[in-house]
Amino acid sequence: MRLPVLCLLVSLSAAAAQAGPYDGRYRPLQEIGDSWDCKSIGVEGGAILITSGAFFTVGSRCALRNPTRVVGMDGTLYDAICRADAEPWQRRIMILKTETGIAVLQKGAHISYLRRCE
Repeated sequence: MRLPVLCLLVSLSAAAAQAGPYDGRYRPLQEIGDSWDCKSIGVEGGAILITSGAFFTVGSRCALRNPTRVVGMDGTLYDAICRADAEPWQRRIMILKTETGIAVLQKGAHISYLRRCE
């Protein structure tokens, strides 16, 4: 087994022990999300996975650090430390619960509405 895959499995196992409020598999709320595969993670047309302290999307993964509850809203602000193609970056993101899943707010007030996979 390759080292990066082993590290990912170890981190997912540790994360499973401390489930977070947004843990789950998600796809876009828009009609395009109907064709997404909720079983595959990290591939084009696959699900977005949030698991305690980690956020996995197509080609990137983020460690969610310093969770800060947002007063008066069902949401949390995080420092996201991300990697894609070995290029790291950092940004603040907010995750809010919605009726069908979550809303993710990030850089430039970009909002992604995601529904929970069934």
